[in-house]
Amino acid sequence: MSLTRLKARHSSQKRYLKSRQEEMAKPIEDTKPLPIILSWAYKILILVFFGLILIFPFYFMINESLLNQNWQDTWSRDSIIWYPHDLNSNKIALYWSNFKKALESGYGKAILFTAAITALSVVLRIFFSVTFGYAFAIKKWTGKNQWWGFFLMLLVLPEVALLAGQYSIVSKLNWLQGPQRVLALAMPFAASVFSGFMYRNAFEAIPNSVRESAMLDGASGFKFFTQIALPMVKPTTWTVAILTAFASWNSYTWPLVVLGKNWKGAWTVMNIWLRDTGKDPIDDRVYVSIRMAATILAILPMMIVYFVLRKRIMNAISRQGKATKG
Repeated sequence: MSLTRLKARHSSQKRYLKSRQEEMAKPIEDTKPLPIILSWAYKILILVFFGLILIFPFYFMINESLLNQNWQDTWSRDSIIWYPHDLNSNKIALYWSNFKKALESGYGKAILFTAAITALSVVLRIFFSVTFGYAFAIKKWTGKNQWWGFFLMLLVLPEVALLAGQYSIVSKLNWLQGPQRVLALAMPFAASVFSGFMYRNAFEAIPNSVRESAMLDGASGFKFFTQIALPMVKPTTWTVAILTAFASWNSYTWPLVVLGKNWKGAWTVMNIWLRDTGKDPIDDRVYVSIRMAATILAILPMMIVYFVLRKRIMNAISRQGKATKG
């Protein structure tokens, strides 16, 4: 047998073995039509069921925001109204005036005030977290491991347990009155051991060869930190910024403790504005339709931010708690 025929036979056997391996690696599939139809029907049923669970609250909210503000006087509040219609007939009627009344009750001030506090919280947390993480990742100093263990123990404490101490501090600093309230509202989000932990992991993931090369090129410690280390941990910065923005925007308990009851025309955060919108100042009656319209307006900014930055947000959530490297 010639060498050429042996090579051809060997090549044919390799292709045959490869094809058999691929067939064995494939999952077993039923080719009968009935099991295939039942499998697809089950998948569609599950998707539709969970889809309705997710969609119904939004539909319910939009539906009630377009009802007449006095609908609870005609129907029981426990009843479900499937579509907005006139009080005296079943004709479809959309009451967009609910959104107008919600906008006129201080929505502009609330969104600006909340956005300012959120931006300040993000800037402060990034600054303190990045310096905190860099100090524990790169720098060498006495007691470093002991202090790191102490800070990690603080992660066990729930946020509610810290409210009394935080309130006592801002009260003694006289931050509960005047413009200082902005600082008081942002302070709980300024520092985070968890964010510092993320930055520590990110900085430790930078190879030592990068720092050595920078030092050989004449870069000082500050220049290495600002021009080399920080750009390399940019994904972690995005993660911390996004998670902090969501936490600050959705905060309710701390602003309620600091601001207390709202008064007409006051600058307040979005969640407290939402609590007071739709309430009659005379008899404390709540117009549910106006409040539902205010709820849509309250979640609208974050929905826009989500759709604009959805890829970065999903990446940030998937990287949460993991070491990241730029």
